[in-house]
Amino acid sequence: MNNHLNLLSIDNIIQEEMKQLKIPGLAIAIVSGKDIIYLKGFGKTNESGDKVTEKTVFYIGSSSKSFTAMAIMQLVEGGVLNIDDFVFQYIPQFKCIKNGKTVTVRQLLNHTSGFSTYEGMKIFNRNPKESLSQVLKYLSSVRLSRKPGASYEYSNLNYVILGKIIEIVSGMTFDNYVVSKIFKPLEMHCSFANHQKALDYGLEKGVQPVLGLIRQTEYEFHPEIIPAGYLATCAEDMAKYLIVNLNGGCYKNSRILSEDGIRTLHTKSSKTSEHYGLGWFDYGELVHHGGSCENYHTNMMLLPSKEIGLAIMYNINDNISGALIKGNFGSGETVSYDRIQSRIINVLMQEDMVSPVIARNNEFYKKINIIFVSTFTLTTIYGLALLISSYIYLPMLLIIDFLIPLLFLVSIPRVFKATWKALFRFAKGFAHILFGFLLYLILIGIMKIIVLVGFCFLPSFLS
Repeated sequence: MNNHLNLLSIDNIIQEEMKQLKIPGLAIAIVSGKDIIYLKGFGKTNESGDKVTEKTVFYIGSSSKSFTAMAIMQLVEGGVLNIDDFVFQYIPQFKCIKNGKTVTVRQLLNHTSGFSTYEGMKIFNRNPKESLSQVLKYLSSVRLSRKPGASYEYSNLNYVILGKIIEIVSGMTFDNYVVSKIFKPLEMHCSFANHQKALDYGLEKGVQPVLGLIRQTEYEFHPEIIPAGYLATCAEDMAKYLIVNLNGGCYKNSRILSEDGIRTLHTKSSKTSEHYGLGWFDYGELVHHGGSCENYHTNMMLLPSKEIGLAIMYNINDNISGALIKGNFGSGETVSYDRIQSRIINVLMQEDMVSPVIARNNEFYKKINIIFVSTFTLTTIYGLALLISSYIYLPMLLIIDFLIPLLFLVSIPRVFKATWKALFRFAKGFAHILFGFLLYLILIGIMKIIVLVGFCFLPSFLS
C-alpha cells in the first residue's frame, strides 16, 4: 500500500462525494496496525459554519452495539457471566414471555433471540424519560416472532436488554461501566454513554433530507436505547477503538479483552446468525458494523488480515434512499454515504474489494415528490367524481375507499418494521406525507359513504 499516494487521494474522494451527496460534515479515522494514519474532519457542524474536527462528537447509531458486546465479553472473561446462560437467570421477567425461558445471552448478542425488528423499534413509542429498568416492565407484553435460536432478525431490543444485563451483573449503570471499562482505558476522552454529557461537550443537531430539503432536526431522546444505538464519540477516539479491535484487545499498555474475546466478537456466532458475530458483521476478509440514528450515520470497517481499520461518521442520515439501496453487507445499515467508505477501501488496497453503493442525489426526491403530488391529485379527482355520481355501490365504497386505506394504515409500519412514531423520526417528511395521505383517503371514503347513505335513504325518510 502506497500510503502517501493513497492518503492524498482520500481528500479528493471525500470532497467529491460530499458535494454530490450534500453531506454537511463528516469525520474519518484510518488506522494501520497500532498507528493512526489518517484523521480528519470535513465540512461544518452547524448552520453557523463551525468546522468539523477530529474531536467533533457524533452519535454512532448501531455501531454502539459493538461496544455493548465488548462489555458483555469483558464480564464473561471476568467470570461473572456466561453468554450461553439463559437470560431469565439475570432478568426474571423473561419467564413471562412465551418461550422466553429458552432465550440465551448469546442469542441476544447475535440477534437470534426471536425478538423482531418491529419490537425493537416500538421503544420509540414509549415515554422518553424511561430508564433501562423501566423498559423491562413491558417485557411481559412482548411476543417472540419465532423460536429462540431458529433464525436471525436484527432487533434493537436485544441490545437494550443486554445493557440491563451489564447493569445487573456489574452493579454499575451502563454509562459508568462503559466509561470506566472501555472509554478510560482506551483514552477515549470525547466519548459518552450519556446524552446530557454529550450535549454539554458540544454535540450538535444532525440533519436529514425532508422530502429533499436538508434540515436540522431534533427529537426527544430515549436513554434506554443507548446500548443499542446512541453512544457518542469522535474520530480521534474511534481510531483508538479500531486499534484495540485490530490488536487483540490491546491499546498501548492497556488490555481490555483477550485475543480470543476479540476474535469471538468478530466471528459469525452460530449457523442461524447469518453474518452476525457478537456486535459485528463477519464477512470473512471484512468485519464491519454500520449505525443509523435519525440524523447521524456511522460505518466502521476492519480488514484484520491487512491490519487496516476505517471509521467514518456523518452528521446527516437518509434512511429513505438507504431503504432502496442494495448494500454489500446485508442488513449492515447501508445508506448512500457508504460509497465513500467503499471507494476509500479500494484505494487503500489498490484493488476493487468492495463495490461502491449507488449514490442517490436530489433527483430521487424530486421523483418521490412528483409521485406524491400526482397521486394526491388523481385521488382527489376520483373522489369528487364518485361523490357526485349516482352510480355508487355502498359495499364497493366500504372496501375500496375505507377498508383498504385503513388496512394500509395498519400494515405499512409492519412492512417497514417500525411503528408510525419511529417512521416519523427516521423517515421525516416521507412518513408524514404517507400517513396524511392514507387519512385523506379514509376521509374521502367516509364522506362518500355519508353522501350515498343520504342519497339512498333521505328521500324515503322525508316522504
